[in-house]
Amino acid sequence: MPAPTIERRIRWSGILIAVGLITQLITLIWVHPLAFMAFLMISCPLMAIGILLYLYSLVTTPSSAVDRRSNSTDA
Repeated sequence: MPAPTIERRIRWSGILIAVGLITQLITLIWVHPLAFMAFLMISCPLMAIGILLYLYSLVTTPSSAVDRRSNSTDA
């Protein structure tokens, strides 16, 4: 059974944030001027895209799906 859209989006946002954090850790260990450029050009956009995708997935969830889930847990 395929995962609902919101779960896929949250999974992708988590992956993007994790890759961004790992890249930030690597650039903090690496002492070179290019490390700062990698930090700015790779890891910061990955983190920002992951955060924005997470927020977008929360905002665009259809209200009917939320209502169905809340009603199914009440019974």
